[in-house]
Amino acid sequence: MFDRDNDEGVVSSGLDGAGFGGDRDAAPDWRQLDRQLRGVARRRAALDAEEARWLVLAQQVELHRRFGYASLHEYLERTLGYGPRAARERLRVASALQILPRTAAALARGEQSYSAVRELTRVVRQDTERVWLDAAAGKTVHEIETLVAGRKPGDLPGDPVDPAEVRRVVSFEVSAETYALWRDARLALELERGEAVPDDELLRVLCLGMLAGAPGPSSGAGKRGRAAYQIALMQCPDCERVTQDGGGRTVEVPATVVARARCDARVLGRVDGDGDVHVIAKPTQTIPAPVRAAVVARDHGRCRVPGCRASRWVEVHHVRPRAQGGRHTLANLISLCGGHHDAVHVGRLKITRSASGQVGFVHADGRRYDAPPRTGDERDEPAAVRVGRDGAAPMDLSLAQWIERSMRPAGAARSTHATTILSLTGDPRTR
Repeated sequence: MFDRDNDEGVVSSGLDGAGFGGDRDAAPDWRQLDRQLRGVARRRAALDAEEARWLVLAQQVELHRRFGYASLHEYLERTLGYGPRAARERLRVASALQILPRTAAALARGEQSYSAVRELTRVVRQDTERVWLDAAAGKTVHEIETLVAGRKPGDLPGDPVDPAEVRRVVSFEVSAETYALWRDARLALELERGEAVPDDELLRVLCLGMLAGAPGPSSGAGKRGRAAYQIALMQCPDCERVTQDGGGRTVEVPATVVARARCDARVLGRVDGDGDVHVIAKPTQTIPAPVRAAVVARDHGRCRVPGCRASRWVEVHHVRPRAQGGRHTLANLISLCGGHHDAVHVGRLKITRSASGQVGFVHADGRRYDAPPRTGDERDEPAAVRVGRDGAAPMDLSLAQWIERSMRPAGAARSTHATTILSLTGDPRTR
């Protein structure tokens, strides 16, 4: 056992007895080996808890200034050997544990590892601490990551998961040339947008470019008349589920993704039948290709929101939703980038049209789009108020019902389509 012999921190391995020393050819007792490893894990967790307490004090006295460092993060990197990301996480967890006494105690006793506590502190609050610790008991770090994913501070383990909150980490090791190209691609997109672009959006644009070719009037799935999404329907007990296929894996996505796709997609129809060719409907586009091409050409291939410079992978939106009688006409269609299209469908952005046909954009609270934000005690409209506004699902319909109704021809009987599966068009064999 690794026992501390004195206050100077001299440590002895304790491997001299119980089958661990002396005769090196003797097989160690597996029970003793297990006890030793568990003991190491408990002491490591206790040291992590102790370090967290000292880090809080180091923040309070600004310890890094004593050594001429610019921040405590730099102190952790240069003095304690942590990488930049690990340093940020150590400080975040240390701060969180100050208001989570049960979680801090579980770490100090070795009941939970630092890695587990790191994930729990993303969602745990004082009033939910006991429930989360009970739910995490006996689980691996990976299982706890899954338990936490998609949930916000204050949520409980059994609460519904919001796919929009789920984030996945993708890391690459690249050559100097590829790294330079990555930076150039980011700069080009930021110059086009006129603002900083997050990794998620940059990678999305690059992936679309690979899947569908360079945007333009004659580039496969990037054709102005062809939608970037295709939709297939399957019957499932969970009528609210929306998934997107990617590289052979099904990934659950936020409901707003399919809401956007419903405006501008290629619909395959039911794909969970018995394979009878006579019941497979011919794929259709929500917007006829000639109409879509005319809309994109009229809008010069750019997002129509004032000040937006996006011209890659614009999507076509119905100003008056199809579920509310909107038609595929030039007057009712408009080009939007993915970000602004999403903002319309969640209610943060509204599109107006005057009697003369002039298009305008306003925020959810009624401000003109280019007007400064309001001050004082005013708040943005709550989500419950925004639902049902232009471009959003009506208040009396679930999203699945809204999607199913907007797909159904006038007068058709109500179906039981449930799960919506999205995929990006652009198979190289179909270009």
